[in-house]
Amino acid sequence: MVKVRMLYPQGYCAGVKNAISLAKETALNSPNSKTYIMGNLVHNKEVIKMLEQLNIVTLHDENNNYEELLKSLPENSIIIFPAHGHNKKYDEIAKSKKLIIEDAICPKVKKNTLIIEEEISKGHEVIYIGIQKHPETMAALSISNNVLFYDAYKQTSIKVNDPSPLVINQTTLNFLELDKIHLNIKQNVPLARFQNEICNSTRKRQESISSLPNDVDCIIIVGDPVSSNTNRLLEIAKTSKPNASAFLVSNYTQIDTNLIKNKKHIAISSGASTPSETINMVFEFVVNYFSK
Repeated sequence: MVKVRMLYPQGYCAGVKNAISLAKETALNSPNSKTYIMGNLVHNKEVIKMLEQLNIVTLHDENNNYEELLKSLPENSIIIFPAHGHNKKYDEIAKSKKLIIEDAICPKVKKNTLIIEEEISKGHEVIYIGIQKHPETMAALSISNNVLFYDAYKQTSIKVNDPSPLVINQTTLNFLELDKIHLNIKQNVPLARFQNEICNSTRKRQESISSLPNDVDCIIIVGDPVSSNTNRLLEIAKTSKPNASAFLVSNYTQIDTNLIKNKKHIAISSGASTPSETINMVFEFVVNYFSK
């Protein structure tokens, strides 16, 4: 008998729920104004498609440089800044263009921003651990030249002038790898202060995978391949359960049945911006496959 289990939490995290609700309400309450989102509101293509059906336009720039796109928007348009945060200079551009600003920043990301700004105001440097070119990281680095980037996936050499800098991180990192990075920084900057800011929803999803029993022989991660927190789940699945096969799918149509046909215990997890409907359809597909 094959066992198929759903891991929790699943579905949207609170920050994603808030961002989507804000976008929907903004478009509904302003039918005579064009609504734009600066980049992906959240990292999930199904969500972006849903917003497009509400006539919400997602602006896209591969290099995350939105200055010219903002300048090209017609006056009195609505611009929604995404859940990951944004460069504050975009606010000034939007105001100069007389755009109506709505900010869907995740409360956890906003908290990080305020912590960084406070540290900078006190004359401290901040070491920011993140993923290169991720919008959350880029937003944090834009706060000040005294925010120093530590690449979460490369050995990074940083010149630190502050004897006691604050160390803070992107909210969707791998909690297992973050512990190693903190140890490395501590060895080089003994008086560094650490603020572990992985969001609670992300941490719980990661822990639910790392604590799976050893008889689990297949782990399916449901989410968008561009989603940072989704990819961290896949990393943890592969490292914490090396004897299980682990793979990522955006939806049930991407499941290769050859990868599950001989399995006995399958666990299904999901990224924080994955719709519950998508996850449930993956679960039903797997259960139905084995019930034939």
